[in-house]
Amino acid sequence: MMKRAECGYSGPKVKSDCLVAYEAGGTPLSIRIETGSDAQLLEGAIRRTAERLGITTGSTEVTDCGAAPFTAAARFEAAARMVLGDNMPGLPAADSIQVPERDRPRRSRLYVPGNRPRFIEKALGSGADAIILDLEDSIAPSRKHEARIMVAYALRELDFGDMEVMVRINQGEAAVDDLDWVVPQPVQHLLLPKVETADQVTSVRDMVEKVSELCGRTAGLWLMPIIESPLGIFNALEIARSAPEEMAALTLGLQDLSAEMGVTPTPEGTESFTARSLVVLAARAEGLQPIDTVYADVKNEEGLKESVRRAAALGFIGKGCIHPAQVPVINTGFLPTKEKLDRSMKIVLAMEQAEKDGLGAVALGSKMIDPPVAKQSLTVVENSIRLGLISVDWRDKDKE
Repeated sequence: MMKRAECGYSGPKVKSDCLVAYEAGGTPLSIRIETGSDAQLLEGAIRRTAERLGITTGSTEVTDCGAAPFTAAARFEAAARMVLGDNMPGLPAADSIQVPERDRPRRSRLYVPGNRPRFIEKALGSGADAIILDLEDSIAPSRKHEARIMVAYALRELDFGDMEVMVRINQGEAAVDDLDWVVPQPVQHLLLPKVETADQVTSVRDMVEKVSELCGRTAGLWLMPIIESPLGIFNALEIARSAPEEMAALTLGLQDLSAEMGVTPTPEGTESFTARSLVVLAARAEGLQPIDTVYADVKNEEGLKESVRRAAALGFIGKGCIHPAQVPVINTGFLPTKEKLDRSMKIVLAMEQAEKDGLGAVALGSKMIDPPVAKQSLTVVENSIRLGLISVDWRDKDKE
């Protein structure tokens, strides 16, 4: 077992973070902070964390670069566990957790490295429908331990407002450690990477249930498989059916898929048309939201607009994004057109009138409306209300 460990970052370009070094020793716990901000707040957060963990000895050095108290506490806990081991109390579970509706808007989901508090802070003001605190590809293997601790602290301490809070976990044994840290906190949606079979989804579902029982979590937790391989594409329908009560969406990861196919992504997307279509069909067959892959060329706004247009035309309801600047384009591109919204409102009114009249079928003028179309129209109207496109009393205005 090591005697000294460092966690975090420091340097002239680092913001909202700190580098914390903890060294075991027999002397009473000492904390030395090199800071330009309020050292008392950081020291207080570290001492409270040390008290919860039962740490009374050793020395701690903090190089502060504008860190919030919870960031310093998370960095200290990660360093202390690297030195002393994980046989210490975990972060207390959240008191209350709110889970969003199954069909809520998910136009934009912004990926953020879970180990970078500065990026998390910037994402809060992005206007994205969801934030994804990433524990997988954006985190180096040597940083996984401190990343899951930082994500747990961020989930507990930050106000995400109306954003849906998601975490992308790792695969295999690393997923177990991820879930132990994040499930007790106010995470609302888990992204499961590189899913190729239904068993991978049900395995995570079962692990979530065990952790929830241990920590006393009663709120649900959505699961979103990411399909990123040819085998996953061929098993898309089985994956979409794997956990009907726990899933709200199905998404696609084209970077890994393109590599396995041995192709280079093109603006037209010809090479991925079949894969995209199969994911949309599988999602829709099971009542899930189909969500498109990320667009990697951050500076190409026109290319992003075209990618959004093509995705929407295929039936996707949103995209992942990797930079806050992509959020407005994606959000706008996945808004319903005026024509679609007007028709959806008319169908909803027809549905409600049919119910009042005791009719099983819905008619709009001389045309009958199929149940899937009626259900989709209701979702469009409800999400338009959530997005502020129409008011909750739109029915009254429609009569004017």
